[in-house]
Parts: sequence; structure tokens; C-alpha cells
Amino acid sequence: MRHLICWLWTRLGWRGFALLASGLSWVSYGASLTVQPRYGTVRGISVLLDLLPMTAWGWLWITSGTVAVAYALVRPGRDLPGIGAAMAPPLLWAVAYALGAITGTSSTAWGAVAPWASHALLIQIVAYLTSPRLIVPKAVPSGAD
Repeated sequence: MRHLICWLWTRLGWRGFALLASGLSWVSYGASLTVQPRYGTVRGISVLLDLLPMTAWGWLWITSGTVAVAYALVRPGRDLPGIGAAMAPPLLWAVAYALGAITGTSSTAWGAVAPWASHALLIQIVAYLTSPRLIVPKAVPSGAD
């Protein structure tokens, strides 16, 4: 078991673990949306329900989560689709809740905007802090010693 944990840590690192955790969370959340969506969620994102039914939105979360989990094992720099997949659903939900608050379809939707947006922001922060640094030699002006 210890060998497996060491292998996972060397393979994933912070960036991979962030993608793995987000991906598994999105799969779980998407499954709950397809089986039994909560009333507050349905009311808060009602602007999206004009486009697709809740089951389709649940499958979008599941698909995004699966992509994020798959890209958790990829080297940093090549995992950008996974980062996008981890960030897209919470950003979409943040926008939907904001629109729900603005249009008045849900009087409490404004309270869900910051939590959803902050999760996407945290994914972006982890991706930035763990991004591979490009090594570029300094340009030396001609004639300099």
C-alpha cells in the first residue's frame, strides 16, 4: 500500500491531485444531478434549464469529471484539457446562479456564485503554481563580455 501511495504522489503531485479530487467530485455531483437534483439547484440554475434538461447538465458534470481524472495522470503542461474540464462546470454554475439572482428566479442564488467561482479559481491557482517553467537563456548583447 505504501508503494502505491508513493507511486501516486510521484506521478500526480499537487496538480494531479487537484485534478483527481475535482474530477471525482464532479462525477459524484453530476450523478446526483441526474438521479435527484435538489430543489434549490433547479431554481438557481433555471436559466440553463431552458437550454438543456437537468439530466443533460448532470452528464456534462460527469463527462467533465471523467476528463479531469484522466488528465490527472498526464505530465504538467499536457494536462490543459483536464484543467479546463475541472474549471468549466463550476464557472458555468457560477454564471447561472448569478443570472438567476439578477433575473429574480431565485432570491438566494447570489449566495452560490462565490463558492462555485472560487473552486474554479483555486484550480487555476494550483495550475499556475505548478506549471512547468520554461528555461530560456538570457540574451547577451553582442560585444558584451
